Amino acid sequence: MTTTVQTAEIWPTWRSRFPAAERQIYLNVGSRGVISNASKAAADRMIEGHWLSDMAKSERKPMLDRCRTQFAELVKASNPNEIAVLKNVSEGLNSIATALPWEAGDNVVLTPELEHGNNIYLWLALRDRGVEMREVPHKNGHIDAERMAEAIDERTRLVTASSVSLTPCFRTDLRSIGLAAREKGAFFLIDCVQSCGVLDIDVNDVCADGLATSTSKGLLGLMGLGFLYVNAEWNDRLRPAFVARHSVMHSGHESEFEGTGFTYAPDATRFEIGNYNWTGIAVADVALGEILEIGTPAIERHVLALADRLREGFAELGLKVSMAEPSTRRSHLVTVGEMGLGDTYTTGDERLNRIARALEAQGARFSIRRGMLRFGFHLYNNASDVERVLAIAKDA
Repeated sequence: MTTTVQTAEIWPTWRSRFPAAERQIYLNVGSRGVISNASKAAADRMIEGHWLSDMAKSERKPMLDRCRTQFAELVKASNPNEIAVLKNVSEGLNSIATALPWEAGDNVVLTPELEHGNNIYLWLALRDRGVEMREVPHKNGHIDAERMAEAIDERTRLVTASSVSLTPCFRTDLRSIGLAAREKGAFFLIDCVQSCGVLDIDVNDVCADGLATSTSKGLLGLMGLGFLYVNAEWNDRLRPAFVARHSVMHSGHESEFEGTGFTYAPDATRFEIGNYNWTGIAVADVALGEILEIGTPAIERHVLALADRLREGFAELGLKVSMAEPSTRRSHLVTVGEMGLGDTYTTGDERLNRIARALEAQGARFSIRRGMLRFGFHLYNNASDVERVLAIAKDA
């Protein structure tokens, strides 16, 4: 049965605010999102403020505060103080990895076959300290929540998983993993970069202790800015590896040193060091507001319907499409091909390589990961994007 894509009146209006989506077939949110007209205007104002030196801290600071508050609302954090404003998802992951009190004999549980390298290298680096990276094999392309839970024991210091895998881009049963980690007292850290801003998430419902993301994909922002959620219950047990003015308690100007007896900030801001990416913050301030205006439940329904139609269309062409089972594990990212047969430039299937070349020639934006074509949807996409890709693929 063919999926019917809902075309509510709001979607054409939102699409018109993203020129990149109207000028090309943009289905590459898995690698990078695009920004709206309003976000560009905010970035222009920030750059102008530096150019003319006419932007005071009193104009910048409210943007930072709103970003923290809006991101907390997006992931349903209990308090904005549970949000740290960082550079990217990798910094967020490493902030937690270097703050935990690791001991020889501890272990970290993950499924490296389905993770981005940046959620693997940092755990491998702990081997020098006697920490085991406990690898759980995937199950038919899924992060196996049951086997993840079985791998957790009394020496598990941390469990980590992506909300949506790099490939084949299936959603993870985060709640089951989070409950198992909490039962053993392990820190549950989520790499949410492939879903944040597109799919709905509640950090409390999935028992997250930490969640890291960047603004450059589903959050419709720029590179060089990210957020880290830290469950307040963990603050006193986390000792940041890096310390600067923003990460400690202070009462005076940020340039002042207030004595050797410093105290870490009592919340997630203890992970913030140095100056902020103010241009990224200006864009995120607007983009988060736009996402919240629609709401991730509505965005999720919209993108899942588009993704299902693209999957069905590819399957009708006789192509190997990744189909998560149950269907609730499907995401807004669609992958086609055999995982591992190819690289980031070509697939192991000459038909798919012909389709990729044809799509590129027509200005379509997508990516190839681990030998699979990968397409991703966001609020600015519509049914015409799907039909144009399928028409090009059929001709190729």
